[in-house]
Amino acid sequence: MNFLINIVAFPLGFIMKLIYGWIGNYGIAIILFTLFTRLILFPVSYKQQKNSARLQLINPKLAKIREKYANDPTKQQMETTKLYQEENVNPYSSCLTSFIPLILLWGVLAVVYKPMTYIMDYDKAVIEEAKSIVISIDDDPEQTEKTLNKNSMRQELIIMEKLLKNPDAFTAAIEDGKITLKSGDSAGEEQVLTNIERSFVPEVTEFAKTFTIGSTKLSETPSTKPSENSSVFLFLIPILSGLMQLILTVYMQVMQKKRNPDMPSMGAMNVMLFAMPLFSVWLGFTVPAGVGFYWLCSAVFSFLQSVLLYAWFNEARVEKIGEAERAKAKNTKRRPSMMDLMLQQQEEMLRQQGGSAATPHVGGGPTNRVRYSDDDGNERKLSRSQMEEYNTAVVREARRRMAEKYGDTEALEQQNEAGAKNKKKKK
Repeated sequence: MNFLINIVAFPLGFIMKLIYGWIGNYGIAIILFTLFTRLILFPVSYKQQKNSARLQLINPKLAKIREKYANDPTKQQMETTKLYQEENVNPYSSCLTSFIPLILLWGVLAVVYKPMTYIMDYDKAVIEEAKSIVISIDDDPEQTEKTLNKNSMRQELIIMEKLLKNPDAFTAAIEDGKITLKSGDSAGEEQVLTNIERSFVPEVTEFAKTFTIGSTKLSETPSTKPSENSSVFLFLIPILSGLMQLILTVYMQVMQKKRNPDMPSMGAMNVMLFAMPLFSVWLGFTVPAGVGFYWLCSAVFSFLQSVLLYAWFNEARVEKIGEAERAKAKNTKRRPSMMDLMLQQQEEMLRQQGGSAATPHVGGGPTNRVRYSDDDGNERKLSRSQMEEYNTAVVREARRRMAEKYGDTEALEQQNEAGAKNKKKKK
């Protein structure tokens, strides 16, 4: 996972550095950088919203299929798949494309949380030594080490915050060239500083002056007590961030219910959706304000994007898109997709069941028993083991025919071997 994050984070870090070099203020750079990443993700969001709107439009047709074939799950699945093909809709596309924003999000977070790496160009060895200095000069080194290790993603912001609180002790440690890392009641281990230079403290201090939005210092951690914050906005950042996320959640829920009145209630999932903004408020009071400010910017841009997309994909436009997609599905010659193969396999299985010597009939009753007609037309009941054996044979034969049709020699050999083993068992 770290490998993927680094691949995405380095080019994004270069862009963030360009924005910061142009603006000269890290707070405004976060706003512009968040807007930039939203623009990158817009094609993915557009496609997801388009697919979601089209799925909502065909929901009445899906409901009719579920009602018509309520007692025949196989036929229900086949008709549903046919409908998706006719409408040229992929119900799984949103799941597939959701991984792209997720990977990009981690890259964005890495850039925002690590200004020393991506803006100031310090390498890992320098940052590790700075971390050791922070632990050695703190009044509670064990707790500080636990905090840094627990918040590995936000280490650089914590280091910056500690340095600004005690720059003289930090400078003295660098000039001395060595530090002592205490562990419990032991004397401690001496560590020689070979990578960090004296310029580190003034450079970070100078950068921290631009790590602001207005008069609010984004390197500081907000306090739950308003009087202990250096500015009113510092106290409000976690609250505004959580409130904006709550507004976004409520808006999405209202619009989805409006477009799809028959949408079932998500129950416990709804509790989680509304609990997350509250959790982010609490978390915002435990991390440097720069983190909460990024969450706030991200929530604002997400809300604006959602409003625009829902306004764009109104019912009239979605219907026109649906007509175009249906025409495209009819006129386009394409290789069979996974959905096509699944549909053909299901149809093949049903044909096998309908044309075999023993024809299945689904009976009524609570147990939904299955009866078969033999060659003389006399109905007879099969035991559970016989039913399982029959169904296995039908599925195996359908898979064999599909393998023959599409030239999958490996799958064909596997099915032939399975059939031969089954015959030996019977003997």
